[in-house]
Amino acid sequence: MKKIFILILLITAIVGSSCKKKTDDSSSTPTVSALAVVGTTWSSSGNGNLVVSQVSGTDVVVTCTYGSNSIAVTGSMTTTGFADYFYSSGDKSKPFTLVNFDDAVGTQYKYNLGSVQVVRTVISKSTTDDFYVPALSMYIKTIDVKEDVPAGLTVNGKVTPTKTIYWSLNHKFGIVYARVVKTDGTILEFPLTSTNAGTK
Repeated sequence: MKKIFILILLITAIVGSSCKKKTDDSSSTPTVSALAVVGTTWSSSGNGNLVVSQVSGTDVVVTCTYGSNSIAVTGSMTTTGFADYFYSSGDKSKPFTLVNFDDAVGTQYKYNLGSVQVVRTVISKSTTDDFYVPALSMYIKTIDVKEDVPAGLTVNGKVTPTKTIYWSLNHKFGIVYARVVKTDGTILEFPLTSTNAGTK
């Protein structure tokens, strides 16, 4: 189960439930420090928390807590997109792109691990503020990425139980939602639950 959280954190990154429709002001480009804010949290009921614990330059550390287990994963982010070092086991010379915000639908990012390949594909991109985020109390535009994980993939000496990850990201607020589909069909959802991102 711990590996699921590490995958969610590929992240690298990183980044009032009102029904009133507010929209994302996309007129200004945020700084990296506004995109990744210490304390930003993603929570899945009964499945743990992911929290941004440190930001230094373009490096972002996210701490995953599940029961008594805790692990930190580092990613890289700029105002143009996110990358992570999960599949490279922390080797910063081998980043794996999660998203470039300017890329079009159909763009693919690939990472080779021996004879297998992890593929991330941009599957949709909003043109209007149509994705509601309770933690922000507003609708925002998103760019959505599907990550296909090869069956039986071994990372850090363990076989990952993850089959597919769906990421929803925003140029101003970072990762706002992730849905993990396990190999046994179980689905775990990790919505953004707390952030000050985009406020600076």
